Amino acid sequence: MSFWDLFKSQDKTPHLNNLHEKLIDNFPDSEEDELVFLACLAGLMARVAHVDFNVSETEIEQMKSSLMKWVKLDGQKALIITKMAIKEMKEFQGLDTRDYCRPLVDRCNIDQRYEVLITLFSIAASDGSVDINESNEIHYISNSLNLEKKHFIAARATIMESLKSLK
Repeated sequence: MSFWDLFKSQDKTPHLNNLHEKLIDNFPDSEEDELVFLACLAGLMARVAHVDFNVSETEIEQMKSSLMKWVKLDGQKALIITKMAIKEMKEFQGLDTRDYCRPLVDRCNIDQRYEVLITLFSIAASDGSVDINESNEIHYISNSLNLEKKHFIAARATIMESLKSLK
């Protein structure tokens, strides 16, 4: 084996991130595109829910119902994925969210990515208020999803009554 052979793929399934790998392990019969989408969406939702280092029960419930809506999951599977995503965010707090955004940019059109932003704001607002850290994180995600400022502003407008900076 040469030195360069160490850097070649060892015929393993490539994983986008740790959450993607865990989803493959837990749901081996699921379609790959669905698992990629689930890993990215759940990862972003968990990132927004955990940005203030506290994930409330209402945020967990909102994440679960969002997954049920987006991917037509049953409640039990959605809850399992939600808890896996939150655990992942707690373990890897410094994680770069671009790892979760790139696959969504490749697989989703602009309208779908905008809907992701709306979903993220609904997670942030589910506990009653959206603080500046949550809003800033969603803004960073918006940029990483290759969305324009108008998309961020329009998505944020859906939860205007929950913005802490306006209270």
